[in-house]
Amino acid sequence: RRRARAGGANCRACSFRQGVQQRGGGGGSSSLGGKMEADIPAGFSRLDVDTLAHVASFLPCSEVLGLDCVCREWACAFRPPRLSLHITRVSLRGTPLSSALRAFARRFPALSTLSLRGSDACGRDVGVLCTSFRSLISLDLSGCDALQDAHVAAIGAALPQLQMLSLSGCRDVSDAGLAALLAHCRSLSSLLLGWCDISDFGLLSLSSISTSLTSLDLSGCAMLTDRGVAALMRRCPRLASLQLEGCREVSGWALATVTPRLRELTLSGATLVTDAGVGAVARACTGLRQIALRQCRSISDAALATLAAHCASLTALDVARCGVVTDRGVSKLAAGCSQLASLQLEGHADVTDASLHALAAGCPKLSLLNLWVCSNVTDAGVAALAQACPNLTSLDVRLCSKVGAVAVSALAAHCPSLTALYTERAGPVDDEAVVRLAAGCPRLALLDLGMQDNLTDAALLAVAERCSQLRSLSVAYCKQLTDAGVSTLVAACPQLSTLDLNNCTLLTQTTLEAIAAHCPRLQSLDLGGQPGSGQRLATDAGLLELAAACHGLRSLNIRYCSDVSAEAVERIKDLLCANVQVRQ
Repeated sequence: RRRARAGGANCRACSFRQGVQQRGGGGGSSSLGGKMEADIPAGFSRLDVDTLAHVASFLPCSEVLGLDCVCREWACAFRPPRLSLHITRVSLRGTPLSSALRAFARRFPALSTLSLRGSDACGRDVGVLCTSFRSLISLDLSGCDALQDAHVAAIGAALPQLQMLSLSGCRDVSDAGLAALLAHCRSLSSLLLGWCDISDFGLLSLSSISTSLTSLDLSGCAMLTDRGVAALMRRCPRLASLQLEGCREVSGWALATVTPRLRELTLSGATLVTDAGVGAVARACTGLRQIALRQCRSISDAALATLAAHCASLTALDVARCGVVTDRGVSKLAAGCSQLASLQLEGHADVTDASLHALAAGCPKLSLLNLWVCSNVTDAGVAALAQACPNLTSLDVRLCSKVGAVAVSALAAHCPSLTALYTERAGPVDDEAVVRLAAGCPRLALLDLGMQDNLTDAALLAVAERCSQLRSLSVAYCKQLTDAGVSTLVAACPQLSTLDLNNCTLLTQTTLEAIAAHCPRLQSLDLGGQPGSGQRLATDAGLLELAAACHGLRSLNIRYCSDVSAEAVERIKDLLCANVQVRQ
């Protein structure tokens, strides 16, 4: 440590030389060349700066903190100028947040973007933050529900230059805290207050940033009414994005005077929103690009027709689980909104292949489509859509019992950019279809094959061979899978973060050992079973090995795993610093 501090100037000089080499000509990788190269431990002389940074990205914060203290050369390699930092409770691995903040402040004094989302930051941590990071312009404190009005006021006083602040989930932040914050922070362009204790009265203080505010999230602020939202619209003419999810006292009429600059609007769960209210918004904001109306029970085909008539630039629409949406509304939408790229139709049994043919004809840019529980959609409709929309990246056909192997094969043939496919409880999907899918869609990152009990190891071997970028896989209730297939897949897909093996009854501890050896980024693992299922996958020894290897594990399901003891569960929680939720 003394050597690193004494050689600080030299370290900065070396870092500058590396940066010059990295930006220099020749097209090759930068090196740690010159005199310094001779001093680097064996092997490191062959690694460029980008590779070293990549190595550091796999390490938790507690480890990165010490890397630049090993020697002068490592300080140069692991302490580049840094402008952005994300610290979570998991990455800290037991290190007190306030200590980590002080250490990072010494290493990155010019930090401009800091995310403490999910870190459980408290008032003491806010005090350290305010004194240590004076250059911040973006701060994310989402989910830090120990924060109160006094802490928010301190942030405003210490960091008046903030341009983005997220306090989503800070339930004790109220109108008073918001007013104290905005008394100092007059340059905020993005403010996220979801599920804070904000009322119509608190919105009055937003007038102080009316000329800079472009993005506002008030989701879950249950005390907001039409009156407050209407006043907000008048005071903030530059607002381009507004989130009002779950605001049950707000109707579409509050937005009738909305600024024409509005491009993104979320009203999901706002149960008072009607077709007429959506019509008022559509007529006022003809440039609207995205609107979410999920679970607005009064929305029907009429709202889709109005959007099609007035919002030709619409690119994303969510009408999942709304009132009554049928082929008629979807057809009008497809005819009027040719730029549509994302459409959520979850839960509408009246949507049939006719809707898919309309989308195929009118929306060639479609990239995401959610048809979950659209039980009247068939293979033929999905095949027609796949052929007309080659840019499709995500398709959800869960519980679409008439969609199966034929549709999957069509996706493999026509949609090479597909990254996410959900087929749980859809029609039968066999090994041959999955082999074709893996060959035709090598970019797959999320694959849900749950309840497809026709699948065998052959399907997993094909995915392992072609889809190395896979991050999430569900093969729940695929009871023909064995240790050999799953072990091969996890070895070939090191980026896996979510794995569902629920009720795969042939799997044993061998699979668990393979996961521990090859999945360092694993965050969620489902090993559960059913009463009397004979689940043999989870044992004390296997789970302890897993916990020692997968430090980022957040969710573990071991329901009905009779071979796991209570002592092992407690030991697992200790190894993961109590960051894991274990379901038993």
